[in-house]
Amino acid sequence: MPQRQAADESLLRATADAIVKWGVTGVTLERIAAEAGMSRATIYRRGVSCEQLVDALVTRMRQGFRDAVWPALTAPGTAADRLRAALDGLWQLAEEYLALMANMFTADDEELHREAADGLVVDVFAEPFERLLRDGAADGTLRDLSPTVTATALLSTAGWGYIHLRAHHGWSPERTRAAVLDLLLRGVLAEPAG
Repeated sequence: MPQRQAADESLLRATADAIVKWGVTGVTLERIAAEAGMSRATIYRRGVSCEQLVDALVTRMRQGFRDAVWPALTAPGTAADRLRAALDGLWQLAEEYLALMANMFTADDEELHREAADGLVVDVFAEPFERLLRDGAADGTLRDLSPTVTATALLSTAGWGYIHLRAHHGWSPERTRAAVLDLLLRGVLAEPAG
């Protein structure tokens, strides 16, 4: 690995550690430097800011989210089955970044939200779930619900509910997945015919 890339990785790890300790609103270049074992001036000379380092972490998690959920969007099977796979991918990503995510998005971040047609603010990460909900309404495996609203509620409950139960209640991954999955699917699965 080139030396610059190794340095960038160490700064990203230090940024993640600083966010875990102080939350995203409390992270500073000084705190990142302390976590990295270097001076603030050293980081400054590298030409990176605190905001750039936090943005790089968000970008990495966004890519991780896409990588985790994309297979469910393109897989064969019913929308209900693919929704389960997408949720599992989301939770695997949450496990990878659990401590960071538990402290990451305490502040509003305009890049993570968009305004829907009716003026409601929704989560940009919910778009894959919106597609699965539309597919499920079409194939009859999921209820015909407002896909934009339901996808945002589904993602928020699945993501933040899972992270909160794991990070702040200490539930095991298995218990958390089972409890959250059961609760979510009861709200969106179509009633069996007859």
